[in-house]
Amino acid sequence: MSLTVVSVADRQETLPRIEQWYLEEWPGWYGPSGPGDARLDLTACLADPACLPSCLVALDAAAEPVGTVSLRTSSPGSDRYPGAWLTGLLVPPHKRRLGVGSRLVEAAEQEAGRLGFGEIHATTGAARSLLERRDWQCIDSMETRTGSLEIFRKPLGR
Repeated sequence: MSLTVVSVADRQETLPRIEQWYLEEWPGWYGPSGPGDARLDLTACLADPACLPSCLVALDAAAEPVGTVSLRTSSPGSDRYPGAWLTGLLVPPHKRRLGVGSRLVEAAEQEAGRLGFGEIHATTGAARSLLERRDWQCIDSMETRTGSLEIFRKPLGR
């Protein structure tokens, strides 16, 4: 699949679709009774392209959004390991297993490096194999209200 990954700041018309993906994928957090606000989280990524938070969107050959990922300084585990955190990695079910997630992780790594970070972290309960294929190392684990998460880190070349 031919993919281009860009900042949502450059493709703001994709924000409603990404917001809908958030609501569908994480209803316990972003749904009507959840504590999160998808629109607020996404619009925060538009403030300053020279710092975090940042949100990226993968576009297919027809320039249609097929996935998203964010970089933030806060995430479960960021109290233990401050810095850049890969968050909000989301590929709609019908676009999974096509390399979109891997390309988004790669783009997030590049963006964190561009912003001057020497490493990047992520917590996951489901994407372990994707991160390991990209040479991330599991360094810790933690319990949250929704279950156990593993904490991963990847040093970034500068």
